[in-house]
Amino acid sequence: MSWFGRHAGDNPELLYERLRDAVAASGLEDALTAASGLTGHRRYVLRAEVREGRMRVVNVEGPPLLRGGGPPSATAWAANSSVVDAALNRLRRLLPRGVDVAAVAIGVVRHGEGPVELSLRFDEDAAGLSVGQLPTPTGDPSPTEDPAWLRVLAAWSTRIDEMRSRFVVAKGDWTLNAGRLDDGERRLTATALGSWHAGQRRFEWLVTSPVGDEAPLVEPELTVDLAGAIELVCFAAAKLGATGVFQGTLPTGEIAFLAVRG
Repeated sequence: MSWFGRHAGDNPELLYERLRDAVAASGLEDALTAASGLTGHRRYVLRAEVREGRMRVVNVEGPPLLRGGGPPSATAWAANSSVVDAALNRLRRLLPRGVDVAAVAIGVVRHGEGPVELSLRFDEDAAGLSVGQLPTPTGDPSPTEDPAWLRVLAAWSTRIDEMRSRFVVAKGDWTLNAGRLDDGERRLTATALGSWHAGQRRFEWLVTSPVGDEAPLVEPELTVDLAGAIELVCFAAAKLGATGVFQGTLPTGEIAFLAVRG
């Protein structure tokens, strides 16, 4: 008999409702949304077990998808894995009286639009849940997870790291006039690369023409976090033959990035 069958008794609908309410109250959906990253197709199975009295994630299974995405982004998972653990422990406490679990498998799917979709299996049912049983995400994938773009990033990693090492943040007022940057300390030749809006997580290219043919470079606007925006502009600066990148704040509050020479 399955875990669900053992605990459902004569009223499986009631157990299903109680489990649904417990998941909603635990914050698990929000935690996995954050851990999955801002955008992108997701299709993976998370496995957690009770160890030393607490539920902890022990494995995440998710092969890369052909159009990009699949498992959580490494940075998003690193920043939010503890939040997922906390939500799993709240879920365990919120289970109906007399119901406890020692292991859980959660299938996570996110399409091009909409929230994450969760499929939960407990204890003896958990081992039977595999990534292959989950639906393939539909809709547009994230341009920043396009496989061709990831290959380009890998090929340019040394030059991108050079731009990161020469990344300067404005200490005060600055101006860009007729291709010349003046930040009070230096006057350099500069080219506007892009801007980033923190509240909307929106990056907008400001170059006169794309610096390459890859998906993130030809989209006028992208949804990325600050780290993603910096990665984009460091690549663009390297591609343009710049010697560094300058970051300053615009009067609107948005962050501007410039490629500098000299």
